[in-house]
Amino acid sequence: MAAEEDKESKEPKVQLSFPLLIIRTQIFNKIFDKLGTYRFSKAVSWIALAFVPIIAAIGLAMLLLSLYALLSTPAAGEIARELGPLGSLLLPGINPLIPIVYGWVALIIAIAIHEGAHGIAARSLGFRVKSSGLLFILIFPIGAFVDVDEKQIEKAQPKKAARVMAAGIGGNVVVGIICLIGIIAIANGLTPITDGVYALYVEENTPAQEAGLLQNDIFRTIDNMTICYREEITNILNQKNPGDTIQVTVDRGENWNEQFSTVIELGQIEIENETRAYMGVVMIDLQTQEVLNTYTTISPKSITLYMIPPMIGSFNIPFSNFLTPFYTHAVLTQWSRISNLFFWIWFININLAIFNSLPIGPFDGGRIFDITLKSFLKNRLEPKTISNITKAVTYTLVLVIILIIIIPFLT
Repeated sequence: MAAEEDKESKEPKVQLSFPLLIIRTQIFNKIFDKLGTYRFSKAVSWIALAFVPIIAAIGLAMLLLSLYALLSTPAAGEIARELGPLGSLLLPGINPLIPIVYGWVALIIAIAIHEGAHGIAARSLGFRVKSSGLLFILIFPIGAFVDVDEKQIEKAQPKKAARVMAAGIGGNVVVGIICLIGIIAIANGLTPITDGVYALYVEENTPAQEAGLLQNDIFRTIDNMTICYREEITNILNQKNPGDTIQVTVDRGENWNEQFSTVIELGQIEIENETRAYMGVVMIDLQTQEVLNTYTTISPKSITLYMIPPMIGSFNIPFSNFLTPFYTHAVLTQWSRISNLFFWIWFININLAIFNSLPIGPFDGGRIFDITLKSFLKNRLEPKTISNITKAVTYTLVLVIILIIIIPFLT
């Protein structure tokens, strides 16, 4: 043991293999040693191990449902094609859905938590941590690592080894859930500034534009009738003829605290061989209070929303770029930025946990799967047969992932 530690102490602390830079240190070992002495460390690794099969089942279901959707729903393939093949990678700046700043901060935190949890669990169970460190591409940090003594892991009791592997997954899940709770707590403190029918876009050279309506206006009344929903405007227009006039009042300006009234002479448009009156405004129902209620109430719908990036769910997520201006927070002035940061920490941590839990060879889930099979089947099957089973599962899942990536571009 002393000879190995002496050999490790002589290893270079900084390794450069352009463009990858690796910095090794034993500074964090003291943290792992300290945290590893607490009872909760051992308890957490047990809990994490118990949850890995559940998380893996969720991951498998997501893969199979994604494959089914691509094979059965053309719209799913169209979305995947728009994102491109890089849309499947959890890398900020590469995946067009993940913002660079929020994404990199979240990814670095996720990797640090994952590897740190491995280190703490290893020390709590008596395994040696050789070193830990940081990974850089040029000067940009991309991750962290903890080098646990693999020889000790291989010789250890199966449950102990599996608990070390599960700890990283558990750490990601815990941090992700904490951030999700933070998002919901912030959303519970929001108050809508306004509500109603929002002018998403005013078409050029139309009656609405000529009468002075603007993008971002919110309809308040038409012909002295209070407007709450887009359907009400549609019903009014259906009762009008081209050339008729309507009196429109809208809110506009900062926080929509100014009112503007105008008279619009309706134009005409052909819809399904029928001439109808129209203004020339693309409208949506804001429903700011309904959006808030849905997001802060735990339900199947809200759970789905929690997994959708804000730029995709612009009209349903309170801290999206679109909806942020319509809310205020009693305490936090930067509530939207904090919510976005929390979202990406949650999103990347939970996805990293799900992906790592899959029974794919090199991942933690794959190693736990292999350890579990050897533990339960060692007296029934030959080691080679067990190895072939784990390889078959790995190859099958890798094939499913490849199909999910390439199918949209084959149809």
